[in-house]
Order: sequence, then C-alpha cells, then structure tokens
Amino acid sequence: MPAVFESVLDGTLVFRVSGKLHADDFLSAWHAGEEQIREEGSICILVIYDGFEGWDDDLIGEVSNPGFMEEQDDLIEKIAVVGEERWREPTELFMLKGLRKAAVEYFEPGQESLARAWLEA
Repeated sequence: MPAVFESVLDGTLVFRVSGKLHADDFLSAWHAGEEQIREEGSICILVIYDGFEGWDDDLIGEVSNPGFMEEQDDLIEKIAVVGEERWREPTELFMLKGLRKAAVEYFEPGQESLARAWLEA
C-alpha cells in the first residue's frame, strides 16, 4: 500500500508513503489515523517518503477541496515531510504551504530527527 498510517506518539501521527499515491490509498491511511486525531484534539503529522513517486490527479482533486482542508486544519498544528529534495517544491505546493493554518516544513532524508524536533517545538 502506498500510504500507511504507521503510529502515533506524543501527539504526532506518522504516515509512511511509497510509490504513486492515489486518492483511495491516501483516504484509507487518513481515516486510519483520524480517530487518533480526534482523541488527541490537535496533532502534528510526520510524513516519511520512502520510494515516493508522486500523486495521482484524483488525489489532487480530492484534497484540494477547500472544505477538506479547512476541516483538517482545525485539528493539525504542524506537518513535517521527510523526503528527497526533488519532492520539496511539489510537496509544498500540494500541502498549500503558507496558505493554510497548519505550518508545513520539508526535511531531507537523514533529517527525520530534525523534523521530529521541529514538530515538538
């Protein structure tokens, strides 16, 4: 599966993403973590790209819905993404960095501990 809800620790949900991400895979992983989000009240998200190959157009249409983004942003404080440099700009555009309530930062492979520290700060 290209997107997996991996764990929650100290208010941080971890998602591991590989391959090409499709809307149904994203939504399945999101719903798996959504219960934890509601229990925590507000959370941070760590996304780890592991062999990531991009998004399908169906996913972009699904999450670019302003209602989806607004509903989720009320629950999310920060989003950190760890992945190859080539995915930085597309990820920041996809996550609407600077246009949403949740802060979004991108980290390169090997910087997972920095990403976690940023989420905890």
